[in-house]
This record gives sequence, structure tokens and C-alpha cells, in this order.
Amino acid sequence: MYKVGKEEIEAINNIIESRKYFRYQGPEQETQTSLCEKEWQEFLNVPYALLNTSGTNSLVIGLASFGIGPGDEIIIPSYTFVATASAVMQVGAIPIIANIDDTLTIDLEDVRKKITSRTKGIIAVHIDGLICNLNGLLQICHEKNILLFEDAAQACGGSYQGKPVGTIGSFGAFSFNMDKVITCGEGGLLVIGDNSQKKTFLRALSTHDTPCQFGQTFKDQLTEIPSFFGLSTRLNEINSSMLRVQMTRLPNIIKSLRDTKADVIDFAKSLGLKVHLGHDKEGDIGSILHISCSDPMTAISKSKNFLDRGIKASPPYLRPAHACWRWFKGMTKDHYYVNGLNPYNLTNHEYIYKKQDYLTTIKLLGEVIRIELNFIENPNGITTLKEVLKEIAP
Repeated sequence: MYKVGKEEIEAINNIIESRKYFRYQGPEQETQTSLCEKEWQEFLNVPYALLNTSGTNSLVIGLASFGIGPGDEIIIPSYTFVATASAVMQVGAIPIIANIDDTLTIDLEDVRKKITSRTKGIIAVHIDGLICNLNGLLQICHEKNILLFEDAAQACGGSYQGKPVGTIGSFGAFSFNMDKVITCGEGGLLVIGDNSQKKTFLRALSTHDTPCQFGQTFKDQLTEIPSFFGLSTRLNEINSSMLRVQMTRLPNIIKSLRDTKADVIDFAKSLGLKVHLGHDKEGDIGSILHISCSDPMTAISKSKNFLDRGIKASPPYLRPAHACWRWFKGMTKDHYYVNGLNPYNLTNHEYIYKKQDYLTTIKLLGEVIRIELNFIENPNGITTLKEVLKEIAP
């Protein structure tokens, strides 16, 4: 959460006083949620946008709507939030994990090695606001006749070659929990950028909320697709009202983050420090700085310099929900939230995840200091950051 004020409080208060908390209020009745979805359509220049209760659920709804299910394999990066893997498993598919490269995003060479006859798609994760090589991934997908999806949970407001991330793959998923650039406490967004995918979007609508097939708001539209039971991940009016205010803050937040990061990158390089960058420096949202160290012990010890000065910093290796080898115990036939739905029991193929297969990722994440650049309401933090960079410079 980068900036919040009285405007959000007033918006939420108005909804509470109205006592209208439900996103559906009848045909042709605009609600905070429907207006927010339209604002995302305009902001991202996409025909379809659907708010959900989380970024994870947005991934699940997107995967299900594009027909991903048992027996399918989806390639994901080794450095991503565990939700990327769990979303794949929730639709009954199998996460296949590819190493990252020096950009800390998915390594195209390893992606090619991981493709099999069961591969149905790749999830490009713009981790820490770093932008993936989307053109390279699209080329692979075209060659192999598979789909590209985007997990833009940590990159809202980012872009690739001038186009918003999340709009380039078959679908994009965003997150609005309290750790993201803009927030409504908890929330997510699914977007589909292809105007020809109307029926897919209608499947997403039904999947995200089974009862909407019977209510008056969407009942007539949903006659275009067969009826089926899905989930309940719809967003409410309180969250949507806050998110609408947060959306107005997004451009200035991104500009401030980018300006800060560009300044700090130049300063770090002038000190002889190596900075890890994604595949579109201008499209990076600027939320995180990644400084390379010679070895893991150095990364840990130098991270302490930042922490002692009130700046959040640590090697990504220490982020347990983001390092793939920390999840392996939950990716087996043995345990699942509903044992009969365990995706590893829904396929005849055996899957074994081994930490030694990800030594490239382990090395990279162990030698990097991940520094949060949340100084929007604390400009003095930039001066402090530069002082610490001087201290850790070679």
C-alpha cells in the first residue's frame, strides 16, 4: 500500500451508509463494482474486465475459462508467489517450474526444455514489477500452439513496449491486496484483451459467481453459453468503492516509483554496483531495486545495513512464499484440500520436484538484495537509501 487518504474513507463510508453492499442491483443498474470494471477496461484498453476477491482467484477463473484442467501442464517461473502454482493446481492442472535468468524473470531456454505434449500454456510472472520477455514467450507459444497467460499481480501499471502488462497474453490477472501498488484490502482483476473472446469472458463470469446465472443482472447475457456451476469470488461494493479511488492515484504512484528507481539505479551504477533489470526498463513499475552481490553471505550481511536504517531489504531467497523449493511439500499426491481433487492423482504421469533442478534460481536469489522503494510519503528515505548504497559499494 503506497498511498491512502480521506477520499478512500469517504468512499467506503458512503457505501456503508447506503446499505447497498452487493455488486448486483438489477439490470442496467450501475454499481461501484460495474463502474470500476468499466474504468479498468478503459485504463487498460481491453474489452473485458472482471473483479474478484483476490489475484489468486483471478488466475483460477482465467485458467478455468480458457479450458485448462486435469492432465494439462502449465509452465511457471521458479521465482513467483506460491499463488501462481496453487492456481494451476486448483483447476486440476500441473505446475511445471522453469528457472529464472539474470532478469529474475522466467528463462526462455529453460521454458523450451520444459515443454511436453501435455503443455497447454505458460504463465509469465512480472515479479517485483520486473517485466518478462513477452515477445520471446509469445514466439514460443506460437511455435508450440500453446497459450500465454500473465500474472501481473506485482506489476499493476507496468508496460511492455508501450502496452500495459496483463493485456498481452490470453488473459491477465492483477492483485489489490495491501502489499500491492494500489489496494482495496483484498481484491483481484481478470482481464481479457481479445474482443473475440466474449464467450470465454461469459464463462469467466459464470465461473466467478454461480448464482449470477439466475439473477436478473446477467441472466439474459448468460443464455449464450451452457449453464454450469462455478465458484463464488465476486467483489463487493465496499472494496470496489475503495479501489475506484485508488485507481485515480495509480498514475502518480507509478511516476513517483519510476522516477525514484531511475535515479537510484544511476546512483548505484556510479558506485560500481550491479542492478538486475527486467526486459523493459521503462515499463518496470519501479517498486523494487535488485542489487547483485558476490555471494549469499554478503547479500545477507549487506541487507542488514538497510534494515538497520529502516529500509526493507533482504535476499529473495529468504522469501518462503516466493521460492519454488519451499512449496514442493505441497505438490505431491499425498495432501490436498480435497484429496479426491488432487491434480497429481488426476493424471497417469509422475511428477517429482527436486531442489537441485533449480540451482540457477537458488544462486541468483541468494546473491541479490531486494530493496523496497516505498518512499512516496517519506522522501527522506531516498537519501538514506543512497547513504547505505555507498556503505555497501565495492
